Amino acid sequence: MKTPKRFGIKLPGAGIRNNIDLAQYADDVGVDAVWMAEGRLTNDAITPMAVYAAYTESIRVGCGVLPIFTRNPALIAQTFATLDFLAPGRIILGLGVWWDPIATKVGIDRGTKLIRAAREYVEAIRLLLERREPVTYEGEYIRFDDVFLDHGATGPHHVPIYLAAVGPQMLRLAGRIADGVVLNSSHTVEATRDEVQQVLVGAQAAGRSLDDIDIVQPCTIRLTNDKPTAIAGDKVVVTQFIAQQAHVAGPTGIDPELADRIRDVVGGWPASRSSIVEASKLVPDEIIENIGCYGDDDEVRERLRAYEGAGVDCLYAAADKALIDFLAQGW
Repeated sequence: MKTPKRFGIKLPGAGIRNNIDLAQYADDVGVDAVWMAEGRLTNDAITPMAVYAAYTESIRVGCGVLPIFTRNPALIAQTFATLDFLAPGRIILGLGVWWDPIATKVGIDRGTKLIRAAREYVEAIRLLLERREPVTYEGEYIRFDDVFLDHGATGPHHVPIYLAAVGPQMLRLAGRIADGVVLNSSHTVEATRDEVQQVLVGAQAAGRSLDDIDIVQPCTIRLTNDKPTAIAGDKVVVTQFIAQQAHVAGPTGIDPELADRIRDVVGGWPASRSSIVEASKLVPDEIIENIGCYGDDDEVRERLRAYEGAGVDCLYAAADKALIDFLAQGW
């Protein structure tokens, strides 16, 4: 029996004008949220968020996620207060600590205390958004003295803050302090279940429960009667993640030695298209199948239920109108 579920869609920053119609369609259907990513040097998340927020009425608009080190926390708070003016109560701020070597190559030293940095950013931004008087924050990464968002007496901005997390310490931190957690897309159901348990550990340490935390996860959904072709089409992207973002390789279920071989072929970041394609030939089909939802209607619904059973509250995926209609039927 199919049950209606919360789900979201992921829209690219490129082709914004063409995607306005899709965002409006999702809004009309009752999709929970439209999400933008900002991790690689492709597009920013803020510009499309503003556009989609302006052209919709009720759908939430989130970034999954914004790299904290690319912006001062006061600027992040200012930006999301502005978005909250545009779409009150519909904006989600997702934060992440980014990854190397991309951060290093653009001149950003993330330091070695990423858990502390994430905690300070969440605390400081929330303080600026929710307080209407000048505030002071003294941390190791963040310091500001007697500042506030100078928008006038408009009241606090209740923008939920989600934290991207993969490792156990970051997952537990999200459970302790975040309104939600954004899991990674390239994870097996088993890895997802383990990660949710780490969120629970953090939540319980802070006197909270999983009911207090919205757990969302991007996923790949391919409705098809030709799984081998669909899987082959996604290998290049997954190969790039495995090769360049080592922290997400383990939860894919790939053998560590094979992951090292893939990294050797790709050669780091940035990499040529040809080297990524060549390395993708090393990735077994089952790795791709085990981190996505592939197959006919029943197979995809079974996979969606599996991720839900692992503890995910809301899945979101790149989708066209046909897939939106399919997901709106529930699973």
